[in-house]
Amino acid sequence: MSSIHLILGSYNSQALDLVDTDRDALYEYSYKPFLKLLYNHESTPFTMYYSGLLIEWLEKYHSEFVDVLTEMVKRKQIELLGGAYFEPMLPLIPKTDRIGQIERLTTHIRKCFGRRPRGAWVPESIWDQRIAANLNAGGLEYAFLRDTAFQFGGAEHASRGYWPVLTEDQGKTLILLPVAWELSGYLFREEPSAIVDRLREVAAQGDVRNGPPVVSLLFDGSRLGFRREEAEAAVDWYGRFLDALTQNSDWIKVDIPNRIVRAHQPRERTYAPVSSLAGLMEWLHTIVPEGSNGAPFGDHWQSFRSIMELYPESARLYARMQHTHVLVNQVRGDKYRKMTAREELWRGQSHFAYWHNRTGGIYRSSLRKATYAALIEAEKTTRERGIFIPALSRIDVDLDGEEEILYQGNEINAYVDRRGGRLFELDYLPRDWNYLDTFQRRPEPFHDDATVAAGYDSWPRSAFVDHLFRPSQELAAFSRGELDRVCDLSRLDYRVEHLDKDHNTVSFHGVCHADDGLAELEIAKTLRFGKNRIDVEYRLHNSGMETLDAVFATEVNLSFHSLEVGKLRLHVRQGRSRKEIPPDAAELDGLSDLQFQDLHNNTVVTLNPSDRPDLWCVPVEAVGILWDHPHWFYQSNCAVLRWPVTLEPGDSAERSVSLRIDTAK
Repeated sequence: MSSIHLILGSYNSQALDLVDTDRDALYEYSYKPFLKLLYNHESTPFTMYYSGLLIEWLEKYHSEFVDVLTEMVKRKQIELLGGAYFEPMLPLIPKTDRIGQIERLTTHIRKCFGRRPRGAWVPESIWDQRIAANLNAGGLEYAFLRDTAFQFGGAEHASRGYWPVLTEDQGKTLILLPVAWELSGYLFREEPSAIVDRLREVAAQGDVRNGPPVVSLLFDGSRLGFRREEAEAAVDWYGRFLDALTQNSDWIKVDIPNRIVRAHQPRERTYAPVSSLAGLMEWLHTIVPEGSNGAPFGDHWQSFRSIMELYPESARLYARMQHTHVLVNQVRGDKYRKMTAREELWRGQSHFAYWHNRTGGIYRSSLRKATYAALIEAEKTTRERGIFIPALSRIDVDLDGEEEILYQGNEINAYVDRRGGRLFELDYLPRDWNYLDTFQRRPEPFHDDATVAAGYDSWPRSAFVDHLFRPSQELAAFSRGELDRVCDLSRLDYRVEHLDKDHNTVSFHGVCHADDGLAELEIAKTLRFGKNRIDVEYRLHNSGMETLDAVFATEVNLSFHSLEVGKLRLHVRQGRSRKEIPPDAAELDGLSDLQFQDLHNNTVVTLNPSDRPDLWCVPVEAVGILWDHPHWFYQSNCAVLRWPVTLEPGDSAERSVSLRIDTAK
């Protein structure tokens, strides 16, 4: 009978925001029982990947697990894979960070387990050819990629996915081991005997030229489950699978990749293409039936980088990471401070928050918060005490080809987009918290009728997003994303009229033409930045030829930990009367101020408007995927301050609002 070489493995990692209860459950029900299973199958070689973050946690809280794993490594039963320490999307981060993270994990594994890794795990198989040279530079000889990441030239050549191939970049070579991705997906779902039958079919494809096929079956360790019952069932299944392999050991040769690669050097060179968005999002096919209304992302989205076209939040996070990289690499003369800042930068490069994945990904507010927190902490570390001075500057911080206004202070950072004159990032530095880490609701292929009815957003969810509503605009329609506007101020193409660096003030000027009729509104918008405060002043002038009867509004979206009572409370003042309001939809008139009591961060965010406007206050939630099921994720609390205005041609009016963040006493 034809034989095959089989690589069995598991890859294990954790997102930055994983709560302690989930970490403990994964360890108790999945990691520990599975390692015990392998320990009792001493003759079965196995391949393991643990992210640097997970190894840190295991060392700190479960040193006994590390001891057992070390013993299994030393007896050459388990081979540990390297990679990048905090599991970034490797092509998205700068080269120095790629090489640094690769070397960091290699060194840590060698010190912790006594043996340096020879192979690498590439997170989500996100690939471009530069990675080959970077992994080689880090002392790694081979890497695992999903077989779907290759182009094999049609179905007749599909079997090539079962043999290692050689690739290179800049004269640096690397062996690629394709993971049998579809076959790996059958683990835990089919009977072990059915998997063996599938392996028998693969074995029949062996030939004299290439030798026996090399099949890599690797699975995500989190598939074992967070609950005792499902994890026990999964571990039991894998035990029966190992028994089935032992019974067929005459033709199934299980081994670790290091020995297989050395015994079967690949003869064929391949250049895997840049990963596509369709490949990155292929997991959606398991949730959305093919051919349904709103199919998963197709081939027209070529590069995986298109994720940043679909999700502006991903693009902002990516740009913030690149900006922080520049700040970290500008540190001179203090090696320890630079190393500490770089560590937080690398932590903020963990891939989970940058795209939509089964953990919730970009939809999960807490995950984005943890990522921003690492980047903010990295920036704070770059600042030299006693020397840093708050400043206003112009820089293309979001990489859109146009300069933004950036205020960097001791307590707040504020990023202002010229389009709309709106804030898109507001960092409160004492808490490493971006209060404008918000999310714009958008259609997804898995959304049901209820989600569609809840509505989508055609405007950015940020702060001081201005609107010019018709008087007929209602809160319910606004909540559904249906706007009845005289014109669109949210993306108004302002020009910077004055930038006063001495007083940390920027002034914008723009003109909004009515979508119909002869109405025209000229707006002067000034933002003034202080220690923990932002003042925004508006001068509205009717430069049209007819009376303007409308509602001028400014929208502020603030993102907190959650809507839970123990995390957030809202208070309003109307004249001398102060009361608490629930965080769900509220409609009030005559507002004097609005306070968000952020109990998670022990801070208070206050909005103080002029002229006692009306208030709309609603929470914003968006439906993403969490562990294969649609999930409503909290994103932000939206406050809309509304001033009715009636301006005859040539008339003007002034309005203002201030935002202040204080640490609660």
